Order: sequence, then structure tokens, then C-alpha cells
Amino acid sequence: MDKRFLVIGSTGLLGQALMSELKVQKKTVTGVARANADISLDITDEKALHKLLHSEKPDVIINTVALVDLALCESDPDLAYKINAKPSIELAKFAATHNVKYVYVSTDHYYTGDTDTKHDETHPLTLTNQYGVTKQLGEEFALTNESTMVVRTNIVGFRGQKERPTFVEWVLDTLNKKQQMQLFDDFYTSSIDVRSFSKNLLELIEQNASGIINLASTQVTNKKDFILALANKLGLSCANTKTVSMLEFEHTIDRNESLGLDVSKAEKILDHPLPNLDDVIESLAAEYLEKE
Repeated sequence: MDKRFLVIGSTGLLGQALMSELKVQKKTVTGVARANADISLDITDEKALHKLLHSEKPDVIINTVALVDLALCESDPDLAYKINAKPSIELAKFAATHNVKYVYVSTDHYYTGDTDTKHDETHPLTLTNQYGVTKQLGEEFALTNESTMVVRTNIVGFRGQKERPTFVEWVLDTLNKKQQMQLFDDFYTSSIDVRSFSKNLLELIEQNASGIINLASTQVTNKKDFILALANKLGLSCANTKTVSMLEFEHTIDRNESLGLDVSKAEKILDHPLPNLDDVIESLAAEYLEKE
């Protein structure tokens, strides 16, 4: 029987990629977002969310919604809670009572002070700001249903909204315009492109994986090396870049900077390797050239 997918946050960076991949795989999918989606809904409206779930009757729910603006999370922690955490109470409850697969897309914003270390799913978390606090609460609420899959990741890619450029879109625009750019050599991630993430996430769902799973690149890379690799692949000059330390900046908000993830658990379930840095850069470059 064909599974019915519900993608919450379908107009965002990851949501768009998931909708595209599900349609390529000829899956039945409905997208949900505040606007410009199959169904318009504010995920903080608990009654509307409850009504949606019971009317759509999905077999798989993928929650990609997140308030990622660190400053806004700090200034309005109640809003951060309502977006990042609270919806998982209703979603996990519905999933448990209706035999539905719930997937909560989490974050890697949990680690600090150990540079390019790969953190597995059991590594202790360091919650330094409201973003991390509310995403971790979202994980806890999601996992009240034992069949839930919580996915920790760091995704990169193209959203196609000029007023809200993604990290990659900002980097390429800055390089193309030959503007000044600072490169952090002490901020580490295991970034994976959203196309690769989406394909592998759907494989994990097919395997009925559950619990906390890291889904990211196999390599931990600092922001400097990531940007240089992407620029080199596309033949863009980095003459106007300058290497700086993120840790030496005075930040108004505490940030985690050692975000490397150990993906061996996911690779064991999938029975194949996940993308390395070269694979991620290749995928991003190909998508960029397609759009150009």
C-alpha cells in the first residue's frame, strides 16, 4: 500500500528538497506551511494542527519546521518553544495512537570546545542558547513515541528566496560580486546537501529506523575549507576573503561551534556510505549550475 507523506515546513530549504524527492519517487505527499503550500497552517495553532492530522490521515509525518534565528530565539523564547518544541507533543501523540511514523528533524547545535570531533548520538549535549534548548525539548517530546525517528543534521543548499538566502546562496552571491568575506577556521560542521539528505532520510524511513540518528556528511570541515572547496569547484575567486577566528569575536549570544557528527549508526542501517565533503560539494555545484 502506498504510504501517504505529510511534510510540515514544505516551503523551507529542506521541505522543498523533500517534496521534490518524494514526487520523483512517485510518493503521495502533501506539503504544509504557513503559505504557498498544499495546505496553509501555522504549526503553533494546536487546534488547527490536530484537525489537519485527523483529516489528512498520513502514514508518515516529517516535521522540518524550526525557528533557527538565534537572536529571535533568545529575545522570544516562548515563540522558539512554540515552534521548535511544542508541536512534537501533538505529533508524537497522534503518531502513537494511529500507527504513524513521525520524523523530527533536529539540529547539530549541541557541542562545543572540541573542534573537529565527531559526536555520536550518545555524546553529552551542551545547551548554550534557547535554540538548542528548544530543539532538545522537541526531541524529548518526539521520543515519547518509541517509533519516532529524531534526525540530527546540518543541511546546506538552495531555497530560492532572495529575501532569505541560505548560507550557500549567501556565499556564492558574495563571491560572485567579489565582495569581502570572512572565513571562520574554527567553526566545524558535517554539512550535507539537502538533496543527499532527503534521499537518505527516505531510505531510513523505509527501514523503519527509530530513535536518535545522525544524518550528515562523513567529514567534519571548518567553514573556511568548505567555502574554499565550493569556490574552487565553481572556479570562483577567493581573493577578497580573509581567514578569521569565530571564537575571537564578541557574540551577544553564546554559540556552539564544534558541530561534527558521527554518522556510523546511519551508515550501518543504510548499509552504504554517506556523502563525504567532495560528494556534497559536487552535488551543490551541480544544482547551482542547473539553476544558472
